[in-house]
Amino acid sequence: MPNRSLWTWSGIAGVVATASYIVAITVPWPETQLGRSAGLIVVTIWPLLSIVYCYGLYDFVAAERPSAANGLAFTFAVAGFATVLAMIVVQLAVDAGIGEITRGLDAEAARTLKRGLRLIDQGLDVAWDMLIGTSLVFSGVAARRRRGLGPGWAFPLMALGAGLIALNVATFPWPPASRGLFDIGPFVGLFEIALAARLAMLGRRAAG
Repeated sequence: MPNRSLWTWSGIAGVVATASYIVAITVPWPETQLGRSAGLIVVTIWPLLSIVYCYGLYDFVAAERPSAANGLAFTFAVAGFATVLAMIVVQLAVDAGIGEITRGLDAEAARTLKRGLRLIDQGLDVAWDMLIGTSLVFSGVAARRRRGLGPGWAFPLMALGAGLIALNVATFPWPPASRGLFDIGPFVGLFEIALAARLAMLGRRAAG
């Protein structure tokens, strides 16, 4: 039996998830324990609720067109969001603790240590992009014949996923935007907000 409530609420979760990420990176969080903890909570809402959203999308597609591509899309999405959660926590931990770690070092040594530590979260960032890019490609393959989605949603998913992978491979280990290419991430985020809103709308329509 179709889980219409799941589709509606998981779509809403997807919108809230990406919105929380935008808030997390735009709000100037205080350099205090409370500020760091609040920022951590807000930014981790993104991967956690995104997994809920991805499950709802998986269930929506599977209700009409079960396929291996659909299952793989969800599997890669879970792996991707688990990886980006690790990246976020590592990045925040380095930023919060680097002052104490480098106390007593000269300025050049402190900068070198911080740059070296930041390569860890940059590597995790690339791993996240590879995983979620693969998920987007499989999602597009799975959604292309699903009523309510179809080619208009499927082909952009595949193109964004392929672009995300290609750009990160081309400039590894550095972010594409820092090497003369553009950051496709905001386009992926905006499209995912639209798709999540579409899923919520389809869930409400199915329930009517």
